[in-house]
Amino acid sequence: MRVLWLVRRNLTQHPGGDTTQILQTAAALRRRGITVDLAADAPEDLAAYDAVHLFHLDRLWENIPHCRRARTAHRPIVLSTIYWPSDEFDRGGRTGLQGTLARCFGSATYQNLRLLQRRLLHCGRQRICPIGILRDSTFRDRAVELLQSAAVLLPNSLAEQAEIESRFGVRRPTVIVPNAADTSTFGPPTHPAPPRAGVLCVGRLEPRKNQLALIEALRATGIPLTLVGQTGRFSGAYGRRCRRAAGANVRFVGPQPPAELARFYHAARVHACVSWYETPGLASLEAALCGCALVVTPGGSTREYFGDEAVYAEPDDPASIRAAVENALTRAPSPGLAERVARQYTWDTAAAATAEAYRLAPTTGV
Repeated sequence: MRVLWLVRRNLTQHPGGDTTQILQTAAALRRRGITVDLAADAPEDLAAYDAVHLFHLDRLWENIPHCRRARTAHRPIVLSTIYWPSDEFDRGGRTGLQGTLARCFGSATYQNLRLLQRRLLHCGRQRICPIGILRDSTFRDRAVELLQSAAVLLPNSLAEQAEIESRFGVRRPTVIVPNAADTSTFGPPTHPAPPRAGVLCVGRLEPRKNQLALIEALRATGIPLTLVGQTGRFSGAYGRRCRRAAGANVRFVGPQPPAELARFYHAARVHACVSWYETPGLASLEAALCGCALVVTPGGSTREYFGDEAVYAEPDDPASIRAAVENALTRAPSPGLAERVARQYTWDTAAAATAEAYRLAPTTGV
């Protein structure tokens, strides 16, 4: 079987959780004998491919042209939705001009404006007229088109599936493909390590990840906080705010290769990911494998993955975040969670589910 994966153009230049998800799942599929070709643009002839795999429901400026090409070529489409509604983040966490637009016009209109902006930026490449751009810039309509065109949907959780069906009124054949962590890199320390101490937060510095609230929550507590990750591509002002707000207890570390990142997990007692939403956040899975206690927020699919084995905090409430961190520091991490992540949330598991979707796709129709 040969599958074309059409991914965002800057997948490796501006890496995120989706970069790890895509590259690791592709590698695991290749080990299963499936040929995976990654590209940002579809070739003229799609006949060599058994399916076209798209990613991100909300990157419609890229995916709608891909979707229409695949439909014209009669190639089944598989869609990894990687989606969660951003309404709460739009109201309370989005910053700068985008935050102002989201709060003034509401999430739905903001999504339309964002799609129109991205379509205009891509219009030269796509060679469509302004009338076509305006017609295709209603987010909900284009999302429904993409969902209905997919032979199979691949959300990361049942919660994500339910959100999509509720918000867009579309039901398609679905295979849940779990997010995962690399068990060959992340796991318990293999040699004696110093006692764990402090709090770690791994992720890009950006408003959705909400590190500023974590910094403010731990201000004056004396609890050591290490932030690992680069500033997001469009989040320079936010990164500077984080650094200005940080006290002597906060340390900033740039992005780390996986083996070095594992050492940071092994040194921390708690990993805190207080994002506005996550599906569920690869760093939390990696931290669980490495023996950290977890602090997460209820936004996204975190409860489905972590259940009662994490401490939950509200992303808009520094007091809630501080209490959750202090709680997590006093409790032992769950060995059952580490074992469950190692068993259920691996890239081989994700690849097996993806391969099942490919087998299902030719029989479903659109």
